Amino acid sequence: MQRTILSLMVLSAAAGIASAQATIDFLPPGYLISDLSRDGSVAAGNVAGDGSYETFRWTAVGGVERLGRASVPVIGRGAGTPDISYDGTRVSASILSTDGYLTQGVWDVMTGWQETMPPLPPGAQPIDQSYGSAWGLSGDGGVVTGFFWSGGKAQPSKWSSATGMIALPKDAGRNARVNASSYDGSVVVGWEERSDGAWQPTAWRGLTKIRLTPTEAFDEANSVNADGSVIVGYTYDAAQATRGAAIWRWDGSAYQVQRLGFLPGTVLTQGMAALDSITDDGQIAVGFNRYTMSPGGPTDGIIWTPSAGLLKDTDFLASMGLTIPDGFDIIDFYAISPDGSTIAGTGRNSAGQYQTFLITLPPACRADINGDGLVDFADYLEFLNYYDVGDLTVDFNGDGLVDFADYLEFLNLYDAGC
Repeated sequence: MQRTILSLMVLSAAAGIASAQATIDFLPPGYLISDLSRDGSVAAGNVAGDGSYETFRWTAVGGVERLGRASVPVIGRGAGTPDISYDGTRVSASILSTDGYLTQGVWDVMTGWQETMPPLPPGAQPIDQSYGSAWGLSGDGGVVTGFFWSGGKAQPSKWSSATGMIALPKDAGRNARVNASSYDGSVVVGWEERSDGAWQPTAWRGLTKIRLTPTEAFDEANSVNADGSVIVGYTYDAAQATRGAAIWRWDGSAYQVQRLGFLPGTVLTQGMAALDSITDDGQIAVGFNRYTMSPGGPTDGIIWTPSAGLLKDTDFLASMGLTIPDGFDIIDFYAISPDGSTIAGTGRNSAGQYQTFLITLPPACRADINGDGLVDFADYLEFLNYYDVGDLTVDFNGDGLVDFADYLEFLNLYDAGC
């Protein structure tokens, strides 16, 4: 499927076989995308250019739509990240509540904004005109994640219209936050403080809390794939006293960490690398590399595949046959669509303005599941292997289920040979 095709495409392009089909397009300055729908055709983000940090929704056809309820112009407070459902019809964000507080909200294309608070969950106590903030949205659009304030601490949470606000387990007296959610909200990830206040990457499978790297600190989990089996973020490498990009994979009983490190030139003890977004098949991840912690120090976007490892933004773009305008400085690859077709990045243009760009990668033949360039019986057998265990790699229609509808869609592509 796309996981293998794209990984091979990156490798072949890096060897000098650039793809003329890849494209790069820029949004107006000041509109910064933070999340993409399943196929990258719809996005959500903040309007940073005017200082409002209002949430917006973008479509390829309609462009930018500002969604209102910005809190910064009214109470001078903002937090969190806008996120979007797989089908692009729902957006979560931190918004201004009807009673003038910062709160979590979820926007629907048919009904507009809904606040998760008030009413407040048991034990909640607002701080500095804030009930809490939104940091993630499940792929089906039904679960908002983040935290609410309780007893002076950030209480990790997830909310749905069916359950209301659910407080997730954390150690007493600690702060914690949920950054991202699986497709159905059953697995969520983020961080929790240890006793000295340092963050540690944490996952919650249902109501079970799992510390991803329990012996380390200064770490965070930023994103999780559809079925909750792959998590990305960063870890602390004690040997080099530097934080590096990391992936955790579920083996059926625990998450196993893969440390990816950082780009050459990163100053030890000062720089860091982190992954911010992962495809559903776990084969492509994107993020940033900060070479030094000095204010205004150099930062680059990074992309990772199993075959190519970590690639710097300009190396990746060159491999795709893409260029950026003179004077444009990329600072991150912030999001990749769950199907791996679209990357959203951010940089500063020659005028010093922050600006988002979208990289659209060449379409892959989804029926070529084993990535050998052929559509044959080997792909059929691989499809059945994924299908039998309900692996979302073969969720061909993107509804979060692996069922007969996906089988029919695969057969159509198989019969046509893509």
